[in-house]
Amino acid sequence: MDSPQGWYPDPLGRYDHRWFNGTSWTADVSTDGVRQVDPLGITSPPQAKRRRWPWLVLAVALMLTIPAVTLGRAVQRFINPNPHEVVVAQCSPDGTNISIAIDITNLGDKTSQFSIFVEIVGEPLRQVVRSATLTTDGVRPERSTRVTTRVPSAQQNVECVIVAVGGELPFGIDLGPVEPIRMNAP
Repeated sequence: MDSPQGWYPDPLGRYDHRWFNGTSWTADVSTDGVRQVDPLGITSPPQAKRRRWPWLVLAVALMLTIPAVTLGRAVQRFINPNPHEVVVAQCSPDGTNISIAIDITNLGDKTSQFSIFVEIVGEPLRQVVRSATLTTDGVRPERSTRVTTRVPSAQQNVECVIVAVGGELPFGIDLGPVEPIRMNAP
């Protein structure tokens, strides 16, 4: 503390005032104007410890809260995409690749990114041969966009099936198809 010597509010809170000699706190204290000596004395500059503790707690709380809130919002955007219409526009095998094109229309009232989860089903037994995740850039309200990809596969007789549509991938991490949680009415 860089203050002149004098009586100051007791930083320990045990008395009304405590004497500061210009360099450190002393055991000289007063309550209601009656001067006395603190039998417990002063072991260290109490003000420094008191001020760091709340700031440390606040810093740790912010370090834990901000990422949690950010993660929570990113996951919410992913599992609750804007209303949309989606159609498989192309699913064409050429012997080495399967070309996929998906058209999506944003039916919501704000620009949104979408993640479209596609399974490629083939013969025999209509098994899932491959899967792909296609993502859009921001699609403006009432606008459509086409996203495309090529998936390596020698499979010839295939069908592309949209299994789910999500919002923007949280931090670019493909979580796979996640259906929104729907609450049943009581």
